[in-house]
Amino acid sequence: MSNYKICFLIMTLAVTSTQIRGTDKPDEIPFKLAQGFGIVIRGEIGATRDMNFLLDTGAVPSVLSQRAASRMGIRGVMGSLTVLNQESQSEYVTVDAVRLGWIQAPRLPMVVVDLAHLEQRLGTRIDAIIGLDFFAGQDISIDYKQRKITRGLSGQARHAVPVEVYSVGGAPYWVLPISLEGKAIRVLLDTGANDLGLFAPRATRTFKLVSSESIAHASAAGEGKAMVLPSMTLVMSDGKFKNQVAVVLGEPPGALREIDGVLGPMALGITRIELDWGQKCLRWDTR
Repeated sequence: MSNYKICFLIMTLAVTSTQIRGTDKPDEIPFKLAQGFGIVIRGEIGATRDMNFLLDTGAVPSVLSQRAASRMGIRGVMGSLTVLNQESQSEYVTVDAVRLGWIQAPRLPMVVVDLAHLEQRLGTRIDAIIGLDFFAGQDISIDYKQRKITRGLSGQARHAVPVEVYSVGGAPYWVLPISLEGKAIRVLLDTGANDLGLFAPRATRTFKLVSSESIAHASAAGEGKAMVLPSMTLVMSDGKFKNQVAVVLGEPPGALREIDGVLGPMALGITRIELDWGQKCLRWDTR
């Protein structure tokens, strides 16, 4: 099997102990919003129900926890896994019958990862991280205020930005063109992040650091340090965001060498995003 390169960012989350209840509306999927940005949903894989899925558009391919894979007796083949600038060997599998509300995938490639350290930060079980590969071609609306995912587009989003669908190993990333302090950059849409993160060393060559100090930064690869950039003006399509702070991340893996960083929607105060695959654009609102 060829070596896949993936990157996903999971910031430190906290989830309440309240159970995620189902809905009697077939076109809606309720979710819990962890620490103001992390989307945690109930889903199923095969005959295994009541699984906790973390929705992360920056995760390609999707991820299955080692515990869940062992419990379900799923085995695969070993391949190369790169998370940011750390490379290791991980097991790649294909699971059957993944279900998340009305969205279903008869077969879904996944990589098996130990998520124990992430679960400790969350204080809850995480069985899988569902990436954008699961939603490929599905027009959906993610409403952070109402905490629900809805089938199709609402028709109410006031803003839209064209995206580049960036394929890695046949799986998609969504890349957004933005302007930061007048400089054009390209960032990955990442619902698993709560900030604007720029990859080194390009970020430090382009923008001046606030100071030599760094802040704690958490990802699926573990804990680390991230340097802080000064607040700047960010422009995305017809939206302007002043005093936007960014952090400097490590060097990106090879698959993301042409991308400048990652953007979590909630970092801009966005309250709803809509994936419009037909028009290849991200629709969004801040109200």
